[in-house]
Amino acid sequence: MHEQELMAEALKILQSLADGESVGEVEIVLGPGVHKEEAARIWAALTRDTPLADAHVVWEQALGLLRCGNCGHEYTGDRLESCPYCGSDGVVIEPALPVSLGRWVVDAA
Repeated sequence: MHEQELMAEALKILQSLADGESVGEVEIVLGPGVHKEEAARIWAALTRDTPLADAHVVWEQALGLLRCGNCGHEYTGDRLESCPYCGSDGVVIEPALPVSLGRWVVDAA
């Protein structure tokens, strides 16, 4: 299960960064090929009965950096997205990470 491993690693990193403090909100950035619904289901299961169970999760989509093979423009998108300038195919020159933590907010309580 691809998402299971990714969410477990993101949770481990967040717990390390939060250093025992209560997290009220966390932004999780998903790369191409990672399904939000599956990631959310797994996140909820992994955080159940933990201090992160009540944290509000904001899901974002990461995009890679592509370069058009025809006109040379660089643009953001997923690997199958055509160039917005000329419509030709692009090549990924900087892929998006599968999962990353965007930001997190420690509870003020």
